[in-house]
Amino acid sequence: MKEMKVYIVVDIIIFLLKVVGGFLTHSYTMMVSGVYDLMLVIGTIIVSTGHKSNKGLSIFTICLGILSIASAGGLVALAWTKDIVKTSLWVILFVVLSLLLRYIVSCFYTNISYQRKRGLLSYGNIVSNLDFYNYGVILLALVLMKISKWVAWLKYADRFGTALLSIMLIVRGFKLLKNSFECLSGKELKVSEEVITEIKERKEVKGVGKINLRYYGGMRSVRCEVVLRDGISMVDVNSFVVTLQDYLLKLADSVRINMVDKEFVPKKAKVRSLKQDARNSGSRNSKKGSKGKNNKKANKKR
Repeated sequence: MKEMKVYIVVDIIIFLLKVVGGFLTHSYTMMVSGVYDLMLVIGTIIVSTGHKSNKGLSIFTICLGILSIASAGGLVALAWTKDIVKTSLWVILFVVLSLLLRYIVSCFYTNISYQRKRGLLSYGNIVSNLDFYNYGVILLALVLMKISKWVAWLKYADRFGTALLSIMLIVRGFKLLKNSFECLSGKELKVSEEVITEIKERKEVKGVGKINLRYYGGMRSVRCEVVLRDGISMVDVNSFVVTLQDYLLKLADSVRINMVDKEFVPKKAKVRSLKQDARNSGSRNSKKGSKGKNNKKANKKR
């Protein structure tokens, strides 16, 4: 889909800017955040291809998990051994602008999808609470380093920020390893009724369609179809999307929320009466009897 491609392109651009910016300013917090974004981009690309999970994909995500853990450890080691460099105000401004860019892109496509009453509302980890935590740690580390000229010990803020985001990257690496081995073992995934009930009880929701949870190697993806009630403001729609996305991210690494324009009505199973069964069985017997008589007449003629 067009929206999905835009999300991927935006994430790649921000990843490159974070890595280059972190390298030029010696901000290892930004570098760790960039590596984390790269893992999200790779996961989104894997899920968006739609290929069925197989042994090769599971082995690839195992390697990706090991790479995540190794990258986090390496960047922490560099942060604590290299000399500390003062932070530029332009770097702080860049981080704020990149956060706004992600938020604007997400809100734009959410609004378009809602107005069309059909389409993609959200994809990936865009403007999730984890995303805000990521940017919050970066901004806090950069601001504290900027004011370290008045408080000397604050110059170590970037090192602590690197350690915090590295923990997040290590957790993601171990999660990839765990899910990859579960996928190789053939473990089945199923969405519980509690999750469906929780979504239905939201005041913005009119109906809930299919909720699919599946493996893509070590990546878990969940797709949810919802019908929103009429008359909801765009602020409430965007707030609902972020909340639902965070809720579903507890189940999977990648979330896709689709807007559909028709309410889901479960099909009622047809119940046949005893009379109908008797008529049908009688008609079958009569057909069999007539066929038998015709065969006997044909044999006599021969």
